[in-house]
Amino acid sequence: MFWGKERLRTEFETLYTPEEWDEERIDGSAYTLRVGAEVYVSPTGEPNDPRNKPKTRLADDQDFPIPAGQFGFILTEDIVRVPKDAIAFISMRARYKFKGLVNVSGFHVDPGYEGRLLFSVFNASPGTVHLQRGECCFLIWYADLDTRTEFPAKAFSGEAEPYPKKGFKTIPTELIGPLADGIQSFASLQSKITENDKKVTDRLNGVEREQAVMKWGVALLVGALITFSLRECAPQRADEKAQTPASEAAQPLSPPPAAPQATPSPPAPATPQT
Repeated sequence: MFWGKERLRTEFETLYTPEEWDEERIDGSAYTLRVGAEVYVSPTGEPNDPRNKPKTRLADDQDFPIPAGQFGFILTEDIVRVPKDAIAFISMRARYKFKGLVNVSGFHVDPGYEGRLLFSVFNASPGTVHLQRGECCFLIWYADLDTRTEFPAKAFSGEAEPYPKKGFKTIPTELIGPLADGIQSFASLQSKITENDKKVTDRLNGVEREQAVMKWGVALLVGALITFSLRECAPQRADEKAQTPASEAAQPLSPPPAAPQATPSPPAPATPQT
């Protein structure tokens, strides 16, 4: 059976310290948990977002963004305690779900757990979601078990599990490694497409400049060859002109032959008269 508001009030000493307990943070039958001092957001792959980003330590009321399509690890400010005869269920508040954040870290807390919770969230929205340290983003419900949970010895070691089960004090580095290279989200793909498009454009501009230089070079070379050819032909013509004999040059042109004169025909003989 799930605990109601009155049960939370009577059991709060076993769940939270007086510094962490705030009755105003009871939301129906759930208790709200706050964003803690340590977060990690996967890199987007953009030039101003370096790979292998470190974890971020937040100051009081400091905000941080979770870009579209990226994962984030969020450590809670509150230390959660779950009795051995109870189990807890966790979720994200509806107002943050409507923004596009999805809880992908799991939905329950084992009996005997004690420590901060580590939420893994994914931003499935097309825009960036901003959160702030101390913001009440998460919910936790408690429910009774029919029997008290005991922790038997582990099969591989023979040692009993410690009680209470120790929770998170910080974000484990082994969880960050798989996200260090960035997530292939729509944002990161768009960034890579833009980057590749810029590289192709720069390369095309370079090729066009090289072609323009080659055209100018070929034009200059052709012009130089034509000029050289003309200069070579001019002295050759001058030499041929100088070698022509002066007598041939001064000899007048002979007149054209006269046309032959026509020979007159002999007169016809006279006819005698009677």
